Amino acid sequence: MEELVLEFNNVHVLYKSYMSFIKEGGLFVVTNRTYDLGHSLALSVLLPGAIEPLSVSGRVCWLTPPASHSSAPQGVGVAFIDDKHHLKDRIETMLGPMLNSGEATYTM
Repeated sequence: MEELVLEFNNVHVLYKSYMSFIKEGGLFVVTNRTYDLGHSLALSVLLPGAIEPLSVSGRVCWLTPPASHSSAPQGVGVAFIDDKHHLKDRIETMLGPMLNSGEATYTM
């Protein structure tokens, strides 16, 4: 399974990438590679302030093509499948009240 490495330097970028509308959690990955919906990927995610990355497997559930009508970058949304490190919970704790923000994210 292909692994993508994501490094978040601050919570603002994490907020823009987090897909809170997905029940299991998910992250948007900025990439110019093309993936199909349902494609399995492994993510290695380094959260802001963390020393070690956390691994999670997922499936592509969102596509933002190049030259989309929004200002969002090209990439894919990956819904978490095997979240044994509780990445969703860690992200939501880190983002806290930002989750209710009206600020646009890369997906919605």
